[in-house]
Amino acid sequence: MKKREIIREYKRVKVLHAILRTLDKLPGVIMSLIMILLLVSNFIVNLGVCFALASFLFVISILIGNPYLIIIGFILFIFLLIKLPDIIDKTIFGKCFRWIDSLWERSSSLRHYSPNLSGRLVQHYEKKWGINSEQIEVYLYFRKMFDDKSILYILPLLHQLSKLNVSDRDEQEIFLSERFNEDEIQQIFEMDDSDSQFEETINYWREKDLSEKKSLMELLFKFSIVEDGIHNDEWKLLMQIMTQFKFNKNYFDYFKRRYSSLRTEFDDYERKSTSSLGEYSTASLEPYYAVLGVEKDASIEEIKRAYHELAMQHHPDLPKNADRKEECEAKMMEINEAYEKVRG
Repeated sequence: MKKREIIREYKRVKVLHAILRTLDKLPGVIMSLIMILLLVSNFIVNLGVCFALASFLFVISILIGNPYLIIIGFILFIFLLIKLPDIIDKTIFGKCFRWIDSLWERSSSLRHYSPNLSGRLVQHYEKKWGINSEQIEVYLYFRKMFDDKSILYILPLLHQLSKLNVSDRDEQEIFLSERFNEDEIQQIFEMDDSDSQFEETINYWREKDLSEKKSLMELLFKFSIVEDGIHNDEWKLLMQIMTQFKFNKNYFDYFKRRYSSLRTEFDDYERKSTSSLGEYSTASLEPYYAVLGVEKDASIEEIKRAYHELAMQHHPDLPKNADRKEECEAKMMEINEAYEKVRG
């Protein structure tokens, strides 16, 4: 099925899914109402019987005129109030209550182990579509973030990046399939190169809000990561685009801090800046070496390689880490700190 057809069908199925979820919960709601009615009626019956018996004893005591009978009647009232629930529990009423309680437990267990109506519906359509509901939600969220016109001006930028890493075409298509339809993906890989088109794209985005440009750059960086990380030529193009967008130093620093660990190569400037361990003693750096998984006598190149490999495992923007973002954010803070300390 085409992506547009899937989305149209998904929106209809979502309504049906909500209805079926209500039906799935209906037995539990009915059982809950029965339990509440049973508890309320149990309380009313107990109180009513106690009140009736106590009233009868008081009336008899008053008619006879014996004050001792009044005291005895009050004691019997208290006794019945305490004991009557146990007495009634042994009657048909009590058995009915226990049967409903048992039925409730069994129905809860059954619902836990058996697929429900809404679950079966989702499974059926996910198999038909070839993608799951979470992936469709990612697509819809992306399409809300960027309107149709903006999408057209994203494609040339992705095209330029895709040319720099042709060997990772399969992984690039997987990434794009979560955000673009089939025609747009084809256009990304097959559009003609044109300096004027690229310039027009840059001019369009230069006039957009800062938040939109930031979201676009995050998309471009994530697209560049794919299989093994961001190569030097990709990194340079990303820096060039940010320059064209007129990002200030704070935004440059943000993206460098966020994604430099995913670079596959380092510039000469960084090689020089990482050639010293600074004023830290080897002993004080031991915990940081342990975080990076390298020996104390590791070379700068070995440290950088270990840093990159850890980032490719734990970076929160990698698709494989989508369900553990918070954990990865914390892990990357630890890895970045260790790398900064060790490289000096």
